[in-house]
Amino acid sequence: MKMDVKNKKGFEFSFGWIFAIIVGAVIIFLAIYGVTNFIKQQRGTSDTFAGKEIGIILSPVETSLESGKTNMISFPAETRVYNDCKTTGNFGSQGIRVAMKSGVGKEWQEPGLPSIFYNKYIFSTSTVEGKKAMVLAKPFSMPYKVADIILLWSAEEDYCFVNPPKEIEDEIEDLSIERINVTSSKGNCKKNSKKVCFGSTGCDVDVDLISQRVKKYGQIIYYADDKENALLYGAIFSDPGIYECQVKRLMKRASELALLYRAKSESLSPRGCSSNLESDLITYSNQTSVFNSSIALNDIQYSADELGRRNNALSCKLF
Repeated sequence: MKMDVKNKKGFEFSFGWIFAIIVGAVIIFLAIYGVTNFIKQQRGTSDTFAGKEIGIILSPVETSLESGKTNMISFPAETRVYNDCKTTGNFGSQGIRVAMKSGVGKEWQEPGLPSIFYNKYIFSTSTVEGKKAMVLAKPFSMPYKVADIILLWSAEEDYCFVNPPKEIEDEIEDLSIERINVTSSKGNCKKNSKKVCFGSTGCDVDVDLISQRVKKYGQIIYYADDKENALLYGAIFSDPGIYECQVKRLMKRASELALLYRAKSESLSPRGCSSNLESDLITYSNQTSVFNSSIALNDIQYSADELGRRNNALSCKLF
């Protein structure tokens, strides 16, 4: 039996090419796999650093606030900022995680490692998404200054405030807060805007100014009538779970500050500046330390107002 030499060469030639294609495909696959994993790792690192940078950027906004202050954060790409609020520990913690949109690999991957802060209080939805984020920082006092709080929301979202109190309408105008429209009727709101009703119902957010409560996503949360309306803004722009967590952290801080003012009062007594507020400050510290829900804010506000009234009558004020 004779073998066709021509066909044999053709067989050998085809096999060589097939082998080369297979090997080449494996090499390309491994290269792509390696590059993709490298990019994924780099994205994770970049997202972790971005979380730290956001915390650093927010610090100057908070410093020495006497009234509201606004700012805008611009991201290099579409970004998701995750608000991780925890109440464990002496003051709880504020976590920030970031994920940036990419055209390589998965469009969105898991966010980077959280950046943890113990002196920041960010009121927002659980995830803020966009290329720009709006920041409104306000001091929160009850009755003494407890902390500066930060309201954070996407600068690409429209809000419509229906019949807000005059002071809030004036503040929005004075601060030039973009994409918040103030109107007297829901019918004047933009189609896809988030509607906030003051004194009425039927909006995405309903604010009851008399009972000092806010209904959002079917849940009821309560705010205190502090002079800067800080918690009212917080209730409007936050998810209810984030809001409750941050208010609990603020009460933990208020509790510790009450003990510091008590110590200050005791140190001033021998100098002829007795305040006689020591027992009230201990009571207030205990009251705020066991805070568990915003529904208790009404009682705490009453105690805070009384402390503030008595402090203002002192010749040597504690705070």
